[in-house]
Amino acid sequence: MLILLVPTVIFILSVKADELEIELHIRNREGEPIKNAFVTVWMWYPNETSRVIKIAKSGNDGLIKFSVSWRDLLGRWLGRAKTGKIESAGLIIDIYDPENNRVATKAVLIDVSKGNPGKISSVLVMNNTCKLGQNATKFKNPTSEFHITGYTPIVEESHEYRGRINLAYAKTDANTIATIDYVMVAGDKTRARLVVGYTYSDYTSISEPVYQYTHNEKKRVTANVERSSTGWVSMIMTTKFEIVGYYWQDEDGNLHLMYRELRLWAYDFDINSLSPSKGEDPAWGSYGDNLLKHGVGKGFYGTKWAIKIRNIDLYTSNTRILDLPLSIFIYQALSSILPKYGFLTYLLPTVKITIDHYYWVGSYALWTICGTQGYRIDAYGKYVSVHGVYFMAIDIESYPPPPPGWEPDI
Repeated sequence: MLILLVPTVIFILSVKADELEIELHIRNREGEPIKNAFVTVWMWYPNETSRVIKIAKSGNDGLIKFSVSWRDLLGRWLGRAKTGKIESAGLIIDIYDPENNRVATKAVLIDVSKGNPGKISSVLVMNNTCKLGQNATKFKNPTSEFHITGYTPIVEESHEYRGRINLAYAKTDANTIATIDYVMVAGDKTRARLVVGYTYSDYTSISEPVYQYTHNEKKRVTANVERSSTGWVSMIMTTKFEIVGYYWQDEDGNLHLMYRELRLWAYDFDINSLSPSKGEDPAWGSYGDNLLKHGVGKGFYGTKWAIKIRNIDLYTSNTRILDLPLSIFIYQALSSILPKYGFLTYLLPTVKITIDHYYWVGSYALWTICGTQGYRIDAYGKYVSVHGVYFMAIDIESYPPPPPGWEPDI
């Protein structure tokens, strides 16, 4: 009898060890549960279309709870971990709240390099501002014209592009020079956030991190920018975007479109490709300029710098989120695809790659600016007016010596 029981016990334990329990708590900004919300949970993989792993409605307590196989969920990512990559990949979670006519797109990171945690629990908060447009609301409360039998999300486009993306930039004038030092330290983590747009809106928003890469070595590059020149730091990475349609399905199998969603993010950073060279032509899109710092030129030799700017000077409200302009190839692809799916024209200029430096401890980007003796030097940072976060891009302007009594702010 004992001989028969031993393999049975081992089998049960091995199944249990592969089970991952996922709990999602859907809340409003006041912390109250949102009931009867349609929740779609996606997983994404390199070079593949994202797939749905769960569709469910939240209960009265705002809870979605289910189990999946850890190996099935992360198997393809776990294979990359065996090559030495230390990554995290995010669940993408779409929420539709019919009662309040709101939608939200969230992400929850899962560490790929560690063993099965057994349980993942996350609180997902919906803003009060993400209201659906009129095209979606006409199916919020189905009429007698048809009977709703299903809620169906469909990936309608899925594209990836791997290329050299610009990380940092400086432009000088006739009286200034600059250097850009870019350092990525072993052990630090760089995250990419999910950028989301909807067909009923003319701007994109930034969701939670959807990918994380832990630097497994130190890499440093320096770009020297001479007078009246531009300088760049760039790195190879993959950009991924998808268009997802959300539909009601009637009893005859017909699909009725509610809205479409654009998702864009970056992953698979190649730290060894970091270089002081220009990447593919950037599509700057929609941005403004803010004066970051100004100083006085002290010449061009030794340590006579006028201004120093670190990436932390670009943080707003300590969010440590920075945007990168899209490659022109991605921009052109989006500009040809989005119109046929009903996205508004004004959405495209707000689409950006968004990088999260929150887990940078020793890593940094540093601009050192020198100018002609006595000249006033101004450094402007480009920012995305919609997102409220900066590009790692500095434009430098100089002016003849200021009048007596002018004090620099260094």
